[in-house]
Amino acid sequence: MPMAITKDIVGKKLDRFDFTVERGKIKEFCLAINEKNPIYFDVEEAKKAGYSDVPAPPTFPTVIMFWGYPKIWNDMAELGIDLSKILHLKEEYTYHKILYPGKVYAQSEISDVKVGRAEIVTFKTTIYDEKNDPILSAEMAIFIRKD
Repeated sequence: MPMAITKDIVGKKLDRFDFTVERGKIKEFCLAINEKNPIYFDVEEAKKAGYSDVPAPPTFPTVIMFWGYPKIWNDMAELGIDLSKILHLKEEYTYHKILYPGKVYAQSEISDVKVGRAEIVTFKTTIYDEKNDPILSAEMAIFIRKD
């Protein structure tokens, strides 16, 4: 039986991980969400619109977390989160600059825990460029159903 979630896990950092944002993955993501804006498919169209390369669409960071850090599921289980009872509650992004194709790295931590009648765990992931400058922060909250 999983242990109870406590506020003691707030501030716990998960492993840093690297990820390569690829134009092909941006294209696949856009096809999956039915995004048709040519700036996401063609470098020249992106440059005409004022970008230096094909930008990643606003919700693409979710790809980075789940494709780049599949260990998240093991980490959640080790923290006492019953994976069979989680629901995705929210995803929120704060951009500091545009996410472009290239190498990035990310670091996640648990930023908030609510316990009581409902259990909610919030993860904050910051994605950095190769110069160690933050590109964006993503907050993902999960709700853990009670029996």
